[in-house]
Amino acid sequence: MHSDPVPQEEPAETAGTRGQAGGNPEHAAVHMPVNGNPSAVGGHAAVPALPFRSVLRSVLDAPATRMLVVVEVFFLGVLAAAGLAQAWSDSAVPAMLIAAALIPSAVELAFNSRCPTWLHGCYFVFLLAGPFVGTQMRLYAFWTLWDKPVHAFSGALVGWATVFALGVACRRTQLALPPFLMVAGVVLAGGFIAAMWEIAEFTSDHFLGTRAQNAGLVDTVTDMMCGILGVAAVAVVAGLHFRGRPSVLIGSLVRSPDIIPPAPPREQR
Repeated sequence: MHSDPVPQEEPAETAGTRGQAGGNPEHAAVHMPVNGNPSAVGGHAAVPALPFRSVLRSVLDAPATRMLVVVEVFFLGVLAAAGLAQAWSDSAVPAMLIAAALIPSAVELAFNSRCPTWLHGCYFVFLLAGPFVGTQMRLYAFWTLWDKPVHAFSGALVGWATVFALGVACRRTQLALPPFLMVAGVVLAGGFIAAMWEIAEFTSDHFLGTRAQNAGLVDTVTDMMCGILGVAAVAVVAGLHFRGRPSVLIGSLVRSPDIIPPAPPREQR
C-alpha cells in the first residue's frame, strides 16, 4: 500500500512576510512599488520628478543663452562703471535692463516652450536701441525722432510675442482659433503694451530725470501710433499666414518646441 503524500501547508502570512513572495500574492501586488519608485503604493505610480538637470542643460546649450550672457555682462559693466563714478542716477537704467534681459528666458520656463532664437535677438536689440542708447546715452534728447522707429519695432516685438503665446496656448489645449481672433488678440495686446510703455516713460521722466517725453502730448500720441503700426504689420502677416500664405517667422512662433517633451500616456493595468 502506498500512502498519499501529505500536502505541505503554505506558510502563514506574518507582518514580516506581508507583501513578499512567501506571503499573500494579492498583498504583494498591492504593496509592490510601481516602476521601482518606493513612493508608489497601492498600484498608483507616483508623479515623476521634474528633470531639473535636463532643463538646465537644455537652457544653457541654447544659442539665446549665449546671447543673454553677452548682454548681461555688458549691462553689468555699465552698472559697475556708474557705481565707480558714483553716478547713481546713471545706474538705474542698466540695473533695470539687467532684470529685463531675463524676461524671455523666464517666459520660456513658464510656458515650457522654446522661443525662436531670432526673437531673443530682436528683444536684445530693442533693449540696446531703446532704453540704453535712447535713455541711458541720452540720444532721445539730441534726436527726438529716434524713439519713433524704436516704438514701431517694439510694437512688432509685442505682436510676435503675442503670436508665440497664442500658439503655445492653442497647441496645449488642442484649440484652433479662427484667424480673426488671432489678429484681434495681437492688436489688443499691442495697444495695451503701447499705452503701458508711455506710462513707463512718464514715470521715468518724473522720478529718474530722464527725457523720454520731451515733446509732451504730441510725442506721446505719435509714439503710440508708431507702436500700433508695428503691431498692425505683424497682425496682417499673421492673418495671411493662417489664411494659407505661410510666413517663416510666424511659423517658427507657432511651432515652437517644448523644453521638456510631454510624457507618454501611462498604460492602464
